[in-house]
Amino acid sequence: MTPTEILEHEHKVILVAIAGIEREVASIRQTGHVDAAFVAKAIDFVRTFADGCHHAKEEKHLFRALHERGMSFEQGPLAVMLADHERGRASVRVVDEALPAATAGDATAVTAVADGLSAYAQLLRDHIAKEDGVLYPMANRLLSDADQTALAAAFDKVETEETGAGVHEKYHALAHELGAH
Repeated sequence: MTPTEILEHEHKVILVAIAGIEREVASIRQTGHVDAAFVAKAIDFVRTFADGCHHAKEEKHLFRALHERGMSFEQGPLAVMLADHERGRASVRVVDEALPAATAGDATAVTAVADGLSAYAQLLRDHIAKEDGVLYPMANRLLSDADQTALAAAFDKVETEETGAGVHEKYHALAHELGAH
């Protein structure tokens, strides 16, 4: 698989989890109750897999390679993608900070959890569409075969050295658990 195919595959895994998160948001809005265990697992998935593994590959490797080929970090697609990543992290922080009070029944915190999860889910759906539809095709045009080979090796290194052996598979399973919620 090419580096962008690897990232697109990870997007599919992320979208499985997002579907479950969206169902939890609907449940929260309907019942006023937060499934704290589910939300904690969703936060773990997002922080470890979506951000710690997937976004790390993009930010540390793909985006840098594209920058070396002339794309700006300050404007254009890379600036948009980086801003999206930061907005996603902010939404997850809101959810994480509100979760204890929401679990205790605080209505304002329950709303904050639902709103944060909803914002994250919509952001990621839009973000993935931009990457799959615009950024990755652009990357495939800009990057040489040697760049692609180097990126694939760098992605493997993220998996083995930063994420850890077996972690990717664990979070694929968690995505499907979340998606079945």
